[in-house]
Amino acid sequence: MPKHSAFSRRQFLGTSLGTSIALTAFPGKLWAAGPGTELDKELVLRCAIMSDVHFKTDPNCAEKKRLEKLMRFLPTYAKDSVHPNFDAVMVVGDMSDHGYAAELVPFRDTLLGNLPQGAQALLCMGNHEHWGGEEHVKAGGSRKNWETIFSRPANSHTVINGYHFIGLSCEKGTCKDGDYLYILDWLREQLNAAVKDDPKKPIFVFQHYHVRGTVYGGFEKDWAGVKDLRAIFEEFPQIIDFSGHSHYPSNDPRSAWQGKFTAFGTATLSYFAMEGGIFNRFPAGYQNAAQVYFMEVFKDNSVHFRIFDVLTETFFDTEYFIAEPGAIEKYCYTEKRYETASTPYWTAEFAPVKDAKACTEKPKASVSDIDAYSARLTFPQAHDTASPNTFLGSYQIKLQERETGTNGEWTDFGEENPWSGYYFAEQPKEIIADLNSLEEGRDWLAAIRARNVFGKLSEETISVEFQTPRDPDKYLQDRTAPYPKADALDFRVTEDGQAANEPLSETFPHGLETCGKPVISDGWAQFDGKDARYRVRFDRGHYARLRRQITLGARFSFDEYPAGQNGCIIANTEVGGTGISIDHQKKTLNFWCHVAGHYQIISAPIAPGSHSAYGTYDGQNVRFYLDGKEVGVQKASGPLTYTANDSACAYSIASDISGNYGGNSYFKGKIQFARVFTWALTPEQVKNLSPDAK
Repeated sequence: MPKHSAFSRRQFLGTSLGTSIALTAFPGKLWAAGPGTELDKELVLRCAIMSDVHFKTDPNCAEKKRLEKLMRFLPTYAKDSVHPNFDAVMVVGDMSDHGYAAELVPFRDTLLGNLPQGAQALLCMGNHEHWGGEEHVKAGGSRKNWETIFSRPANSHTVINGYHFIGLSCEKGTCKDGDYLYILDWLREQLNAAVKDDPKKPIFVFQHYHVRGTVYGGFEKDWAGVKDLRAIFEEFPQIIDFSGHSHYPSNDPRSAWQGKFTAFGTATLSYFAMEGGIFNRFPAGYQNAAQVYFMEVFKDNSVHFRIFDVLTETFFDTEYFIAEPGAIEKYCYTEKRYETASTPYWTAEFAPVKDAKACTEKPKASVSDIDAYSARLTFPQAHDTASPNTFLGSYQIKLQERETGTNGEWTDFGEENPWSGYYFAEQPKEIIADLNSLEEGRDWLAAIRARNVFGKLSEETISVEFQTPRDPDKYLQDRTAPYPKADALDFRVTEDGQAANEPLSETFPHGLETCGKPVISDGWAQFDGKDARYRVRFDRGHYARLRRQITLGARFSFDEYPAGQNGCIIANTEVGGTGISIDHQKKTLNFWCHVAGHYQIISAPIAPGSHSAYGTYDGQNVRFYLDGKEVGVQKASGPLTYTANDSACAYSIASDISGNYGGNSYFKGKIQFARVFTWALTPEQVKNLSPDAK
């Protein structure tokens, strides 16, 4: 158990409300509460709070193991203290992945069967609890299905040790404004009743979606917030609200917010999702996520939060403290933090205060794994005076280039923005940043600055120069030839009846892995739509050569639209990538292309029979061709982006790819060939390579 210093709660209240620490969050070292401390005698309520657990139908899913581990830890946390128990365990929606009984029942049994002695479970529905489809229809609706399984109402008002907890479930799981409108009158009644009981006590409210414009993940650009509840909440400043849905980390200080009420963003026991835009939404290690608030309430109604990492069974440095719920004039987790937050640095020269962690010499960056279009940068973590584990959010890497062998002026090329890994309890000491959108045969200058979570950039810069070689693939063949050969992946059935993958480039994977039992007949591979497929494993180096341009092509045949089933001809669309698939419900053929963090999707009507399809991206436009004719075009720019999950780095033929190299969206039909090119074919080349062109 982490030790606490002698810095008391009263000292904190009396001295720090004007400091930058109070305007951001504060390190646990400054806090003197916790099991075994003097303030433990004043504790009147303890609650564990989490969301987005996402149980799967797999009885051995990681989420189940994490919840079991947490529930084993809870009784040990304060077992020798004056207040040894947890009084409640709160789950703020999305306890399941689809709302299936096969997910909800194991979650229920794991949670309720292992509750600490005397603890109550506080639950509400998230949007995923509405995804049960036909199963929910048979049960009388998603809400009735959930209420039957848990034997409790979806909306609840519970009083524990004199403190009111109000849980709200979204009506339909739309993830849009309006999902809580049906409950507003009831909510106001419950809030008024809580205030009448004791106007000075905090009122704890929890619902799955963030309140828009409050915590990290709840702003317009973040998609995870709704506006339904804000007006009512602002009438009750003593509200402390909990919400999830975004999967953004709780130890990011922006997950604590105060305006006319207080709000906290809960994280996840499943996987982190981060900001998109200039950032990687699913950074390396994003599935190593299991953060839980430990909330403690004291006799004077002050509230203290620690953030527990289930994976390591340790606590993050950052803690939150609400001195007087409802006293708006004393709120410290406000927008002022963007002004008062300190600036990150590496060396003591740039530190705002003396810091023993600062480097004595200017740090350096190294470059490795250089090829024609990519390189790997490695450099040390910077520092932040307030809390190096939380406030240092990301890095800005500005790139400039010029032609190799010249002394010309540097030209701006773009920037990369890797995360610092602050959301891990064991934050890496070095940053490894893959630059995957470079040009061949160029000199490069990378200038690195640290950025804290409030957007402040370091004054200090680390710079490094390197060169990329010429692209060997580019000169293997004449790319303007009428019948070019696929250089990255070339699946076909050979004349002797064997399935083969023989791309022109020797540096891309050759060969196939067979899954299930595809059947070879008359020059085609036949697939059953259940588990038959072929797989070609790639790595990040291969994907780096497919970030600027690409062509995906296939010839396939199918006889009917299987009910309720979609089928991928060729795909690697596990949070990124490209794919060609049939939507059997809409009766369309779709080209999926993940550009700059977002899918571009082009669809075209399709009938059973034999077809040739190609999708291209040239850095400016995504195009889709069916039977030799262009059927759609969308403007797009930026790099093609691929999964951060190493175990999903593969192209799958007759299905899509998933984690642990698994498959989904299986295709029922025949495939004659499937191809991947490292550049965008012209319309003429597509027509030439389409046997079904009219």
